Amino acid sequence: MKKDLVLRPIDFTSSFLSCEKDLETILRRLFVESQPYSDELKKLLVINTKDCLDNKDNEIYKNAIKDMSLANLRK
Repeated sequence: MKKDLVLRPIDFTSSFLSCEKDLETILRRLFVESQPYSDELKKLLVINTKDCLDNKDNEIYKNAIKDMSLANLRK
């Protein structure tokens, strides 16, 4: 019994244009719908300091994350 080991080409329906259209959906799912992790992801992207994940009581960090919207993340 011989198996065909040749990989068939995969039909990708995605392109750079569809990725640009889906960017808002991707950002919304990462930063809004995944609540336990969304604030930590925002801290890493926006604040990006050594203590941004460890220092959970810092009011400046909390305000910066709370004020960050999807429109600001796209910029």
